Amino acid sequence: MKSITIEGFRAFSRQATIDLNADVILLQGPNGVGKTSLLDAILWALAGTIARFAERGTPISTYAREGRARVELTISGNDGDVVLTRATDGTTEDFVRLRINDREYEQAAATQQLCNLLLPHLKDRVGARDALNQVLTRGVYLQQDLVRQFIDDDSAADRFALVSEVIGAGAVLELQAALEKSRRSWAASITTFRKEELDPLVARVAQIDQHLARLSDGGTVVSDDARQASNALFQQAVALLSESRFGPDATPTTPARLDRFLKTLDAERSRLERDLATTRNLLEQVPELFTSVASNDTGDKLRQEEINLVGQLSAADEAIRTEQARLAAQRQAQVAAADRAQRAATMAKLALQDLGEHCPVCQQTHDVGHTIAHLQALIEVASDVGQATSTDRLGPLTDERADIQASLNRVREDLRREENDLREREARRAILTARLSDLGIGGAGDVGTTLRERGNAIEQMLGTLARLLSDGERLSLQVLRLGEQRQRDELMAERVQVTARLDAANSRVAGEEATRVLSGQIIDGLRDASLAVTAKQITQISPLFQRIYSRIDPHPTFRVTQIVAGMERGRGKLDVGVSDPDAFARARDAGPLLSSSQMNSFAVSLFLAMNLALPSVRLGVTILDDPLQSLDSINLLGLVDVLRRFRAHRQIIVSTHEERLVGLLQRKLRPVLPGERMVTMIFENWSREGPAMRAVEFAPTTDENVIAA
Repeated sequence: MKSITIEGFRAFSRQATIDLNADVILLQGPNGVGKTSLLDAILWALAGTIARFAERGTPISTYAREGRARVELTISGNDGDVVLTRATDGTTEDFVRLRINDREYEQAAATQQLCNLLLPHLKDRVGARDALNQVLTRGVYLQQDLVRQFIDDDSAADRFALVSEVIGAGAVLELQAALEKSRRSWAASITTFRKEELDPLVARVAQIDQHLARLSDGGTVVSDDARQASNALFQQAVALLSESRFGPDATPTTPARLDRFLKTLDAERSRLERDLATTRNLLEQVPELFTSVASNDTGDKLRQEEINLVGQLSAADEAIRTEQARLAAQRQAQVAAADRAQRAATMAKLALQDLGEHCPVCQQTHDVGHTIAHLQALIEVASDVGQATSTDRLGPLTDERADIQASLNRVREDLRREENDLREREARRAILTARLSDLGIGGAGDVGTTLRERGNAIEQMLGTLARLLSDGERLSLQVLRLGEQRQRDELMAERVQVTARLDAANSRVAGEEATRVLSGQIIDGLRDASLAVTAKQITQISPLFQRIYSRIDPHPTFRVTQIVAGMERGRGKLDVGVSDPDAFARARDAGPLLSSSQMNSFAVSLFLAMNLALPSVRLGVTILDDPLQSLDSINLLGLVDVLRRFRAHRQIIVSTHEERLVGLLQRKLRPVLPGERMVTMIFENWSREGPAMRAVEFAPTTDENVIAA
């Protein structure tokens, strides 16, 4: 990289041009002054996105003067400088322009040319942009907050896919994925074709065979014979029942007409059977028609008896009233007599109390004995009057009246029954007369003979109709056999057609199945090929990974790295782990064994190995964003030693907030050969205008002798 111009991007609100044309570029300053914004500007210019921000906003600075972000990155290429410009206003698609010497490309063409330039083995590939983005964040620019993303967040399959893409085997994986998708599509197509086409054909052939088996194997029926028999049968039916019974149908020469004809005959038979039953029933009731209703002597007698009983009942009521009056007068007279006797007895008792020689009232002399006897007689008479009884005839009269009333009730009930029977006989006679009238038979004449003749005629018609029905059923059977013969011929012809279609469908299914099997073999071959190519590349990364890890030396026991490519469930995977060579202990996942700082060292080692061992990436840059925040001080010494060796192969850009690390890097990475440059960008502070920074350049001294590099 030669230079970068940033305006309105994150911490850079005003335009700033930074010289990147050096072998080593150190960015030093406190946190929050714009170091990471500079590195993110490089990533955004190349990839068009910053993955760790996801959808958390645009990269436009809050204090951008024009409300837009713009980055122009100049890269030194084999054929001259390459100038990449990217800009955005946060609302529309990014503006991208790529200038290579005198040629300029914009938008999609610029993006594709950039991918072709940096990843030439993916030239004109659809997924080249995504591959470039992954390569930049996994093997070029190690972001401070995503140090372990390649190990922790990416799955073994994702790691395998990335390495395969970078080394040029991504096309194989794409072809494998396309074939697998097509294979699934073929399998679904075969299943659908079987369900919608093949299975219905098989079912139809089975139905035809079953239908052919059910058809009778009778002899061939000549259609002319059937037509003549049908015509003769129809004429006989018309002569018997009249043509109006059969409606608009003519001679039943078709199966449908014959079926309607037989149904009409059966309906006429049912109707005649009902008429015959009606005629016989009427014949049984004819005697009632001519039997005069007997003179109602019984009714007259009952009515006369009712009149007599009503008179007797009235006489009984009168006798009861007379007796009741007599008894009332008698009781009244007895009460009056008893009262007089009682008063006389009372006076007699009073007189006996004061009786002397002289009358206590008139003072006359009297016969005392005679007077006492007379007074006692008066007292006894009062006693006898209270006990006098009289003859009572009211009870017998009442019983007699009750008997008369009961007799009257029985007579009236008998009279009602007699009248009801008379009405019912009259009603039956009226109904019988009406039914005979419906049949066209008057009440005069010999009705019984007429009904018997009618019944005999109906019985003869029923016999003839039964014979016609029998002949019709035999004719129907002949027509059915003729129809079965035609149906058999039609079914046989259809079976030939369906069988031909079924053979074609089976041939198609067999061809698609063979294609699916072949695609499976090709997929297996592609899996083996991608695994072989990727494993070969891993053999180049693995020793470099081990040397870098050994230089940093983060763990005293687990000193050997493991990076293994394999296949699981048809997908490639890349496992990275550690092992203890002394105890022969291995782990494909280093996470549970290493501390956080050791794991960061492990991840940085793998990043540097990826950066150096993937020759297909034509961007010779290694960018580390503040590694001090993720590594221990002792591990940093090993990292600096590794970077000292990297400077011969890569342009190195390192940011840090620690002045001591800057001093160490300046000493270890200082220029030693003519033409080498090292620039330290010191970020002093930040304001709304952007970061304040200055550049310090270190050039090789002429009086130094290089003993070893």
